[in-house]
Amino acid sequence: MAVTLPAVVEELLSEMAAAVRETARIPDEHLSSLKFIFGSSAIQALDLVDRQSITLISSPSGRHIYQVLGSSGKTYTCLASCHYCSCPAFAFSVLRKSESLLYWRLNPEVLTTELHSQPFLR
Repeated sequence: MAVTLPAVVEELLSEMAAAVRETARIPDEHLSSLKFIFGSSAIQALDLVDRQSITLISSPSGRHIYQVLGSSGKTYTCLASCHYCSCPAFAFSVLRKSESLLYWRLNPEVLTTELHSQPFLR
């Protein structure tokens, strides 16, 4: 059975969420794995999570959007249901270069979804 990158990322995020539930921290080996797979954008995404810069907004109909306060102070809107974000990184990495899997799986809002039950997220 072949192992694909999406499966590896899903497993890693699942293990990270379990570790945070148990110990309230992400183990160094998981951080190293994220950096190995995604490069420096892993650090940037986790920094947004650490700074509590991600807000989940839910409608009565059950739809969700995320608002992300970028390091520049600008707020970006991310739509998980259709894999879209208004930030420049999405426009460059996904729309221009078609690197959608790597961007979307590490996007801060996706990390928030994976770790949403943790107290450090608002």
